[in-house]
Amino acid sequence: MVHRFLASALGALAAFMAAAPLGAQDAPIDYSFTQDYEPSPAMWILSDEDTTIYMLGTFHALPRGFKWRSERIEAIIEEADTLVLESSDYDQQLSMIDMDRKLQARIAARTPTSNRLSSAARLRWERLVGMTELDFATVDEMPVLLALLAIGVTGDGSQAGGESLGAYGVETVLEREFRARDKPILSIEDSGEVMYSLFRQDGPAIVAELDSKLTEWDGQSLYAFYDEGFVRETGDDYWREEHNWAQGIVADDFDMGFGDGRIGRAFDTNLLDRRNAAWAEWVQTRLGEPGTVLLAVGAGHFEGDASLLTMLAQRGLIARRLD
Repeated sequence: MVHRFLASALGALAAFMAAAPLGAQDAPIDYSFTQDYEPSPAMWILSDEDTTIYMLGTFHALPRGFKWRSERIEAIIEEADTLVLESSDYDQQLSMIDMDRKLQARIAARTPTSNRLSSAARLRWERLVGMTELDFATVDEMPVLLALLAIGVTGDGSQAGGESLGAYGVETVLEREFRARDKPILSIEDSGEVMYSLFRQDGPAIVAELDSKLTEWDGQSLYAFYDEGFVRETGDDYWREEHNWAQGIVADDFDMGFGDGRIGRAFDTNLLDRRNAAWAEWVQTRLGEPGTVLLAVGAGHFEGDASLLTMLAQRGLIARRLD
């Protein structure tokens, strides 16, 4: 489901949505967890005679107290010269596009989503957004794909959002460690470019599919809109994906939860396939420079047929799993 995807694969939108106006907020439910294992998240290595690139799959947001730092990770923090993340505010070399200006221009030129839907779908759209803490007018003005991500990230307030915070996420912790050692932190991409790729996917076909999905939805559960098989979980069951990640379990497939229609394909193409391909090119280029790098990106990018590992293999670069 999308809110779990963002915890493991996309930090850019989560950070962007932090600035969106919210409606009234209820106190989040506390979901407890236990860890009866020593953490050992999956890592891979690519190296030549003078370059080493360690790759770590991450969760951008984690509950407070969740353990993930293995002895290997601690050693690599000390060894690495540079930390590379999907995007970092501490990257002084990054020149990002003016996403706010581009988004405002896109919003000013578009018709609100509710005005583009059938009467039945419009009522369901209002209900779907109303289940979240987001301001309806703000969401209604957004390009459809961005709005769907925003709704999925925010949820209906019943999930453990309050206990899964970016402050405890892997990237935030790594940034703190590398800054304390006065080591450079770089971004592998411009997150504004990634978000803008979604802004452009806002045509009639996307709206028509949204209309169909809303009409088919029973209007009872926000999460069932994204996942027909959704079952509410608590305790360690809720944190199953985080537990699997912390134990180094890598899934064969990766599903964002949007189905295989036009909307799902747009998300897969823009948030997974293109980014993984671009990152593989970056890694290949970086191997031409000496040094030791820790590349830490969402764990979901290491899963599935179009994973970063697959894209690297297509370039003749076989990353070795560190066990």
